[in-house]
Amino acid sequence: MNIILLAPPAAGKGTQAELLENKYHLNHISTGELLRKSASREDDYGKKMRSLLESGELISDDIIFEVLNKHLETCENQNLLLDGFPRNIYQAERLEEMLKENNDKIDFVFLLDVPKETLKKRITGRRICEKCGSAYNVNIDSLKPKVDSICDQCQGKLYQRNDDNEKSFEVRYQEYLDKTSALITYYQNKQILYRIESDKDKEEVFQELCERIEKRGRNDNDKK
Repeated sequence: MNIILLAPPAAGKGTQAELLENKYHLNHISTGELLRKSASREDDYGKKMRSLLESGELISDDIIFEVLNKHLETCENQNLLLDGFPRNIYQAERLEEMLKENNDKIDFVFLLDVPKETLKKRITGRRICEKCGSAYNVNIDSLKPKVDSICDQCQGKLYQRNDDNEKSFEVRYQEYLDKTSALITYYQNKQILYRIESDKDKEEVFQELCERIEKRGRNDNDKK
């Protein structure tokens, strides 16, 4: 089973990816993490990747697929959970070809859908403890600290990340729209896109994801 997760910033994609990975024993792949891992190697390949990342240049599709292929060659688990990848139609088509060579395919593309204003509240209200890393949100009652700007766990000071502001959010949200709108249409046409309303408790969202997966599994078995 191969799954793609598409989601705007602060939609809870990381949380759902972790839950899906654990329940269905998936190989969770973030191309950003793969690039950073490759750059940490001490061989010539690692030096090449460090140089590319440190230059700030846009990483080419060829490099991304090179890193992805190298990773998959070392993995026994070929059930993929792709996090934020592909990012454009070319990558989607190339990924499809790569999987097809191994008689495989993408089974589900889940679009985690959250209203823009909710996402903005999540991002601009986010606060992190400088000591233990606990996360809070001053815009959401259930996630507020008991004492303003103080961590409930260790009494450390809470701070706001530099990019957790409205201006940065607008840029990131527009970038998401620009990148994913064509992908949404692409996967809708293939009839494997599932829109999940994610403006609710994480367990409810996860339950809906599982229901979609298992309903499809039952239907496939009925056809055999």
